[in-house]
Amino acid sequence: MAEEIRRDLRMIGETSSNGGQFRHVRIVGESVLSSDVDCLKLHCTGELDINGDLKVGGLRLTGECEVKGNLDATKIGGRGEISILAGARLEEVKFTGNIDVKGDCEVGSYRGSGAFTVGGLLSAEILEITMYGPCNAKELGGGTLKIKRSRSAIFSNLIRSKHATVLNTELIEGDSIDIEHTVANVVRGNRVKVGAGCDIDRVEYRGTLQIHKSAIVREQIKL
Repeated sequence: MAEEIRRDLRMIGETSSNGGQFRHVRIVGESVLSSDVDCLKLHCTGELDINGDLKVGGLRLTGECEVKGNLDATKIGGRGEISILAGARLEEVKFTGNIDVKGDCEVGSYRGSGAFTVGGLLSAEILEITMYGPCNAKELGGGTLKIKRSRSAIFSNLIRSKHATVLNTELIEGDSIDIEHTVANVVRGNRVKVGAGCDIDRVEYRGTLQIHKSAIVREQIKL
């Protein structure tokens, strides 16, 4: 019954509006929503600031989006920059660009290219990232974790950084781990592949371990 009374919201140009419950939200331009937003779909081309939490079924972004609270999303797609000032719970992410989460980020499937920063734990059943910029997380955990660096030296202006394209984290823990250009204190998993450019203090593995000739692993422990 609640979904039947949801209305659509369309904002064009430089606009602002209250938050609320909506069916479809479409943003073209620069917009501000002043409180929590709960919608089935959100399509933004431009810049969007939400002064509260965002709960959305499907988010499609071309541009920039800042959520000053928590983000709860079923699907995220597009390209640009997403900034979450609290935590995030996401089911499926296919995104090109920057994702910045100040707290923890829980995601079912995250496939993307670009860069990410997570202030707490980034947990994912499937994490497949091609890095075009520096990536940071306090900890990474999940099922299948695959981190690669782009072979291309050219990327769009979505990533504006002079820092090295490296993942920095304290701990990586998962079932299947395949990483390169990663700096970590501990990597712990079942099947572990440490690729080129890695600098790892300690690897703990239960099944198999592969180490690239250019990688640094100071300690190996078979569990």
